[in-house]
Amino acid sequence: MKKLGSSHDKETPQEELKRLRKECKKLASQKDKFKAKYDKAQKELKKKRRSEDNIDRRTKSVTFEPVPGHRFPLIVIQLCVLIYMRTPCGLRTVVTILEIFTELLGDAFGKAPCYNTVENWVKKLGLSVYQDDQPYKDKKFAMVVDESIAINGQKLLLTLGVPSEHLGRPLRHEDVTVLDMSVSKGFNGDDVQDRIKAAEKSAGSDSDYIISDKGYNLVKGITGSGHIYHADISHSMGVILKDVYGEQSDFTELTTLLGKKRLQYHLTDKAYLLPPNMRAISRFMNMSSWVLWGNEMLNCYDTLPEKMQEAYAFIKDYESLLRELQTVIFAVRHVETICKNEGFSIMTSRKCRSYIITHVLGNAHYRQARVGIKMLEYFKREEAPLTENMSINLSSDIIESTFGIYKSKKSPNKLYGVTSFVLTIPLYSKVANESVTKTINFKERIVNVKLKDISAWSTEHLPKNWVTERTKTLRKVS
Repeated sequence: MKKLGSSHDKETPQEELKRLRKECKKLASQKDKFKAKYDKAQKELKKKRRSEDNIDRRTKSVTFEPVPGHRFPLIVIQLCVLIYMRTPCGLRTVVTILEIFTELLGDAFGKAPCYNTVENWVKKLGLSVYQDDQPYKDKKFAMVVDESIAINGQKLLLTLGVPSEHLGRPLRHEDVTVLDMSVSKGFNGDDVQDRIKAAEKSAGSDSDYIISDKGYNLVKGITGSGHIYHADISHSMGVILKDVYGEQSDFTELTTLLGKKRLQYHLTDKAYLLPPNMRAISRFMNMSSWVLWGNEMLNCYDTLPEKMQEAYAFIKDYESLLRELQTVIFAVRHVETICKNEGFSIMTSRKCRSYIITHVLGNAHYRQARVGIKMLEYFKREEAPLTENMSINLSSDIIESTFGIYKSKKSPNKLYGVTSFVLTIPLYSKVANESVTKTINFKERIVNVKLKDISAWSTEHLPKNWVTERTKTLRKVS
């Protein structure tokens, strides 16, 4: 039986066109309705996201956790300590920053502390960290020992604990633990030896080796204690340069002349080409800046204006010396970079010696050859105690940086000498970045140390503060 055809089969082309136009209109109207619905839903969703309830839900709440025996909440203490320790801000600047927080957050944040309170928090945390019991017990570690320059006749002998094995990068402050701080007018070899013993007792274990500069008292104390001694590479290179060039007539003439030209051309139109300032302390460790300046001046001399050529004509008289020094400085920087970044091992020692033989000794001037020979002797001497798989630290840069941070924070008034403010040194390495700060229990540490503990520690370990004595004396008179 034949099926009946659909109504569409009977449509004429004109009717079919008309029907399809109607369906298109219907679909277009539905599309507009759905689009309107979608736009409305999007607006409602945005409104919902901006609502106060949802903001509270999405934002982490700030907890003002109280600290027993303290007026200020834990977050205020942490903010003050971290801002002070991680930035160049002084104590009063920290208070100003906290006052801005108070201004913006209102009563919820509370009143800002005074700068004395911030100082007390820093000292309490510093003492707590310094008195940690045996941080290297059953662990391999090395020590870095050095003494500071005299501050009002007082010197600080500092002993740091660092990883024994090289970490594949230069040491950072978070790798360091302060094991001992001692203050005196001076330290002989026996004093240094005693402080090494005290540091190892504090650490809970014996160190694998000790790094220091070539100071006579330090070397005597370290070798007297029976430890393996490694000479810091930067100081050692500086000593080599001083031995070879320190008394050479052309070298002393050039350095003297550079100093005179700095004074002569200062505040004149010739000043923009002046050489960098030469440091009075550790001058031979910091020669690279003015040596590189001299070679750059030689390279561009012919392009300088006639007036500048006349002013700096003396540089041409020392061309051979400056070229020689550039070769030596490049070699020193190269071997230092290898040892600091890759660690000191038999392999890196051979790499350094190969570079010295090729670039310093090859066709060298007599003085340059002396530098190369002394550098080879240094690497041979330092390599002697190593075994095949050892890779150690050979730089005391980290202790120089630690002294630098302390000096930038302490009072510029030299009458103060070394005060309890020295407790910022052990604290810095434990709050240097987020990862190490997480290991510090601020609340527990600040509760367990009292101000009388700081006073007792200062009385036992630090000399008299002459500013305090001056104030007491003047008050008695008045």
